[in-house]
Amino acid sequence: MSAHAGTGADARGPRAGTHVPGGDAGADARGPARVVARAVVARGDGSVPELVEVLLDPLGPRDVLVEIGASAVCRTELMTIDRRRADPVAGAPDGRRRVLGHAAAGRVTAVGGEVTRVRAGDAVVVTGTRQCGECFFCRRGAPGACDRIFALMERRVGETADGEEIGSDGGIGAHVDRLVYDESNLVRVRGSLPDEELALLGCGGPSGAGAVFDVAGVGPGQSVGISGCGHLGLWMVQAAVLAGAETVVAIDPDPWRRSRALALGAHHALDAGDDVVDRVHALTGGRGVDVGMEAAGSTLAMRQSFDYTRYGGRVVPTGLESERAVVSLDNLQYSLGSRTIVGAQCGGGDVRSSVPRLERLVARGRLSARALITGRYGLADAARAYAALDDPHQLTGVLSPTAPAHPHPTQHEGVPR
Repeated sequence: MSAHAGTGADARGPRAGTHVPGGDAGADARGPARVVARAVVARGDGSVPELVEVLLDPLGPRDVLVEIGASAVCRTELMTIDRRRADPVAGAPDGRRRVLGHAAAGRVTAVGGEVTRVRAGDAVVVTGTRQCGECFFCRRGAPGACDRIFALMERRVGETADGEEIGSDGGIGAHVDRLVYDESNLVRVRGSLPDEELALLGCGGPSGAGAVFDVAGVGPGQSVGISGCGHLGLWMVQAAVLAGAETVVAIDPDPWRRSRALALGAHHALDAGDDVVDRVHALTGGRGVDVGMEAAGSTLAMRQSFDYTRYGGRVVPTGLESERAVVSLDNLQYSLGSRTIVGAQCGGGDVRSSVPRLERLVARGRLSARALITGRYGLADAARAYAALDDPHQLTGVLSPTAPAHPHPTQHEGVPR
């Protein structure tokens, strides 16, 4: 496909910078009308996120304007709301407000002149990673390290009416009614699921299930340990069961989360106590699991997942405690235990393959996204959605631009089987 957005409106939608229904700031002496977005922003100093209007910057040649249907709330955004969580030593905020969120679903309304992946009207998932397909890493089968991930980490998206510059979380931003994205952030999908379920495929789905399928390579008859039974770990549980694992051991300190893991197919659910390594070994003939997955976001869980994985097994860490946290491993086991440690940034980063595959699996009932949605909110209630993350019963909250304020959060929905 080739884009023609620079030559006027066509089948792909309006050209860059022109009026888009539902978001018109009005034309002035500076040029065409600018698109207005409602966005949830944070300053990074721990203050409560706010809903503001943003005048979006015009589309660049590889930019895409997306009307958002729903976005997912992820715990990592707490590091953007309060930079001290990410870097306790040097985490002072820079004062710039950033649009929160990094996973969403919606429809394309306009494209830049060099965009080739999508066209106006396409259903898309906004992913928490980038995959340009052209850089050194993408061409060598390592899209999880794509050059554009860090090149666009600090991305301006527009400004307020009084001229304050607005950036975006990780260069993405998803808690909005519309926003401009680099095309490397987008994956075209069939749109066979509700937007709230597709939104979970922007981060949790590929980061959890993708890590099991594409990084760990779990197969029939294997044993798998999973530390952490939040939304990421529960994607892993489902994927490991679907991949044919013979023994799936879910580990979490919260009994309700352990019950969710069992309902989604885990064979055992253990408290994350000091004896968890010995207990996993006892369930696996004294050897340990073939694959150890970490989804808890703590250095303790990373160490435990290494220790309860057998000699010659594979360890897949996915979490982040902070940007300065250090994982300490036993030197003898690290060097001579023949384990393979493979980090998994968004399930290996091949989202152009994994997201459509996950959409098909969810649509066929092989995986459940709905089982992981435990709260629904309007954009004006985003602060409440983030506050709810302190509740272990909150797996994933979803924000919808069209949802009314002050909703009734979903309470511990039953798990479809």
